[in-house]
Amino acid sequence: MKTLRLSILFLGLALTARAQQPAATWTPPHTLEELQAAPVALIPFPQQITWSGDHWHPNTPQLLLYEEADKAKIKNALTAVQAVMTAAGIKTTARSIPAGAKVPRLAVCLKIDTTLPLKAEGYQLEVGASGVRITGKDAAGAFYAIQTLKQLLPQVGKQISVPGCRITDAPAFSLRGFMHDTGRNFREIATLKRTLDLLAAYKFNTFHWHLTDNPAWRPESKVFPQLNDPKNRKPGRDPEKGYSFDEIRDLVAYARERCITIIPELDMPGHSAYFEPTFGFKMGTPQGMAVLEKLIDEFCAEIPAGDCPIIHLGSDEVHIPDPKVFMQRMADRVKSHGRRVMVWNPGLQGPPGSIEQLWYDMDPSELHASANHPYVDSYAGYLNSGNALNLIQRYFFQQVCNRSQGDSLALGGILCCWPDTRVVDKEKIPLHNPVWPGALTYSEAVWCGRPTYNSSYMQVMPGKNTLAWQHFHEFEERLAFHRDHYFANAPFPFAAFSEVTLSLSGPFTTAGQPADASFAPETGSMGAIYPLTGGMQMLPEVIKYYHLPDSTLETVYLSTEIYSETARQIHAWVGFETAARSTRLSAGIPAAGQWDANGGNVWVNGKPLPAPQWQQPGANRYLTHTWERPGNEIPFTDEEFFWSRPPTAIALQKGWNKILIRVPRSYAEQNWQCAFVPVKAGPNGRWIEDGALRFR
Repeated sequence: MKTLRLSILFLGLALTARAQQPAATWTPPHTLEELQAAPVALIPFPQQITWSGDHWHPNTPQLLLYEEADKAKIKNALTAVQAVMTAAGIKTTARSIPAGAKVPRLAVCLKIDTTLPLKAEGYQLEVGASGVRITGKDAAGAFYAIQTLKQLLPQVGKQISVPGCRITDAPAFSLRGFMHDTGRNFREIATLKRTLDLLAAYKFNTFHWHLTDNPAWRPESKVFPQLNDPKNRKPGRDPEKGYSFDEIRDLVAYARERCITIIPELDMPGHSAYFEPTFGFKMGTPQGMAVLEKLIDEFCAEIPAGDCPIIHLGSDEVHIPDPKVFMQRMADRVKSHGRRVMVWNPGLQGPPGSIEQLWYDMDPSELHASANHPYVDSYAGYLNSGNALNLIQRYFFQQVCNRSQGDSLALGGILCCWPDTRVVDKEKIPLHNPVWPGALTYSEAVWCGRPTYNSSYMQVMPGKNTLAWQHFHEFEERLAFHRDHYFANAPFPFAAFSEVTLSLSGPFTTAGQPADASFAPETGSMGAIYPLTGGMQMLPEVIKYYHLPDSTLETVYLSTEIYSETARQIHAWVGFETAARSTRLSAGIPAAGQWDANGGNVWVNGKPLPAPQWQQPGANRYLTHTWERPGNEIPFTDEEFFWSRPPTAIALQKGWNKILIRVPRSYAEQNWQCAFVPVKAGPNGRWIEDGALRFR
């Protein structure tokens, strides 16, 4: 590709009138002053907090005190606080005291007070020179206070000095969940326990366990042991793996100790390709319904209603002859065991009173403008559908259930991890699907709530230095702290990207031309340009935001300038199309020497930036969805995602450096996007934001 005349290009850019971002409103749950006053990075941030200025120095063995009447209620909280103190290097001794007894100095006191004027799971936490006072509205509230205390404590190896504060906190929503699909790709119980540990630390109280899907029925069945026979399961999808009832009970108990309720999903009548080969008939037939009723009976007999009070029946993405009869029979069977019924929406409609889980990528208000039944919001909540940075933006600005607070109908939200495509190395699941940066961001949204909602911010970053941008930037700093201090041994694909500024030129129609066709910006005439904030851009949403002309085949250009004090090498995440992990729909890995299989390219100071050395150049091109097709049996590799492959080295000259990126859209369903995020080597062998650079 020819060398660009960038001196002309950026002169033209400077002379071109810049379009302004449309004005928009957004209201945060906390003031920026409150967030910036915190001496520690708290996620989710408490509803109310004041800092006293004094400190707690637990330099002697600490007493853990509780009233004898509360002993059973605070059992899990007591275990949790002992673990937290031990991890911080603080020795403790637990002891009960009479009700109303005077609490000695330098003690940690746990108490349950059901009269606290807080919602369920609320708590008060006081830290002062004399020690710590934890008062929970209930047992869960006491447990969550300890999770906050854990974040207040310094890291191991530092002098123990905890900032004095008074916190009054309670969740905006009663259901705060995480869903994991183990029907398609099996996960070991030990792995799920580690997942529950991390979820509990961020005040999630629900684990939605998707136990069955097309490859297999994972729970044990003594009534129909043929369901556990590997020959009746999908080859290559862990056909020999399942969960015994003892293992399920063990995980349920483990979750309960962490104030997490498990919602098991027995998906029916869709997502069940294993069923007909096993029995010779489909789920929707009379014979199939009889089998399913016995399976529900068996599961409910093995797992008590007190442990799993909700059974999820799935019901999505399927057509059967008589859906009303099917759903009524299955729901009646679940309810006969003292359970509530949960179903997907869209999906086969459950009977009145069913909890609906909204999964379609649609604003919940569009689905439930006049609904009169309980629902859980999973709108935009699919970790496998976006990329590692855009999802952070989406969850931060999302208003769960289109409410600032939950109520009897708007129960809360569930974040979903759907690694549909076959996975060989299961440790790649939280890397390729950005589980932990996504979960931490979602925890803030569902615990704190969002007073107002601006849907455009979920896809288009608000202008730099606006109130909304400042809040997102502040959250990035907290998220980066947690990445560096609490996730040393877990994948955490995140680097702050809101500081990057870009300009967009176009779109230029490419119909009838090759995908890598050149346009005026490559020769120096930018035309109208539109300011963008953030190093991750979802281009269809940008086009919509600015009301620009749109067509299926088109090209835009993104540009920026980076200042460097010296001539040096930096690194950057540079990415184009990202395939969703539910399907291999994408133009695939670029050919050798190319940046983008759709014709994209990158220039630095007028010279083409060398593309990565692809290990599988030209592979995995699928321009139609691959669900239940051979393409879905090809595992994703690190090089297919800009956040999991090595970043690109970029040579900067002293002073201002000019970056130009061509981003074509070559087919209708392309995930049309572009990332440019400078990064540097950080702790634990991961790449983090490079905060030493300036942009204009």
